[in-house]
Amino acid sequence: MGDAVYGPARLLPLEICTHNGISGEHNQLFANICGMFAAERFLFFCSWLTGLLVNLGRRPLRKTPGRILVIRRDELGDMVTTLPVFELFKKYYPQAELTVFCKPQMAQLIKEHPCIDVIATDWKQLQGHYDYLADLRGDWKSLRYALRQWSHRVDRGSHRFLNRLFKREQGHEVDLNIRIITPLLPEKPEPIAPRLYPNRRQQQQAELFLQRNDIGQFVVFHTGARKLLRRWALQKWAELAVFLYQRYELQVIFVGGDEDVADIEKIRKRLPFHTHCFVGEGDLLSYAALAGRARLMVGNESGPMHMAAAMGVPVIALFGPGQPEIFAPYGAGNRYLHVKLSCNPCDQVHCVHPKNPCINRIEVQDVLREAATLLG
Repeated sequence: MGDAVYGPARLLPLEICTHNGISGEHNQLFANICGMFAAERFLFFCSWLTGLLVNLGRRPLRKTPGRILVIRRDELGDMVTTLPVFELFKKYYPQAELTVFCKPQMAQLIKEHPCIDVIATDWKQLQGHYDYLADLRGDWKSLRYALRQWSHRVDRGSHRFLNRLFKREQGHEVDLNIRIITPLLPEKPEPIAPRLYPNRRQQQQAELFLQRNDIGQFVVFHTGARKLLRRWALQKWAELAVFLYQRYELQVIFVGGDEDVADIEKIRKRLPFHTHCFVGEGDLLSYAALAGRARLMVGNESGPMHMAAAMGVPVIALFGPGQPEIFAPYGAGNRYLHVKLSCNPCDQVHCVHPKNPCINRIEVQDVLREAATLLG
C-alpha cells in the first residue's frame, strides 16, 4: 500500500473523586481510585527517570535537528491544545521533518496542518532516528521507545511528577505543552493560541450547509461529552435555545457524533421553532469550518469546545467534574462556567451527588449572562 497524501502532511499507511466520609460499600471503589492514581504517579516518576537517563550529558541546541517526533496519543481536546507545539517547532526549525504520532481518528484533525510533514498512527511507522523527541502523552510503550531511540527527549510525565512533588500548579494545558518543548527551542517562545486549518472543500461543506438551510446568524450547541457527568441537562439546553433564539435571533445548530443524535432529538422536540443538526454532514475539520462562522458556541467540556476556540469563535464552556483552570477553552475571548464542589476533581465516573451533579448546578441564567457579554 502506498502513502496516502492529505494536504501538507503525509499520512503513513497502517501496517497492521474522593469524598470525605465514604461508607463501607464504597471502600473498594476508593481503593481502586487510589490505586489508579498511585500507578499514574509511578509512571510519571519513571518518565522523569527516563528523561534523565537519555538526556545525560546532552545539550540540545548544539546542532539543528533534522527530524523531530511529537508523540500525542490522546483524544480530540488534547490534540487541539497541542497545536501550538507544531507551530513553534516549524518556526524555529523550518527545515526539519516534523512527525506527529497520534491515534488514527486524530489524524483527520491535523492532516491539513501546514507545519506537519508526516503523520504516523502505528509504532511500526516510526522508522529511523529522531534528533528530538517530545513525548506529550507518556505511557510504558513511549518510555521503552525513548530508551531505544536515545533521542534528546522532553516529556509531559516529568512535569507532572515535579509539579506534584513540589506542589506546583500546572497551569493551562496549552501553556504546559509549550513549557515542555521550550528546552528544545533556541529561545523562550511567546504564547500562541491553537489554530486549525480546514481546506477549501471543508469550508465549502460548511458554507453549503448554511445556504441549503437558509441559516444567517447562528449559535453552535454541543450537548454531548464522553462522560455522563460532563453533560448538562437536556431541559436546560432547550431553555437556553429559546432564550438565544428569541433575544438574539440566533438560529441553533447542534453538532456532535452519532452517539449524540438521540439526545439532540429529545432537545429539538421540546423547542417551538425549527433547529438544525450538523451530525453526519462532514468530518472534524468541516465542523471546524462551520464553527468558525458562528456568533457563539456553547458546549460541555469536550473536544468540539476546544476546536471552536481554535477557530476564533467566542465559546462558553460548561464544566462539571473537570478542571477549567487546565482545560478551559484557550483565549481571552472565551468563558467557562463551573460550580466547584468539595469533591472536585473526581474520577468523573462515580458521583457522590448523583441527584444533583455539579454540571447541573449551572443555571441557564448563568449562561445567558456570559452570552450577553460575548454577544454584546
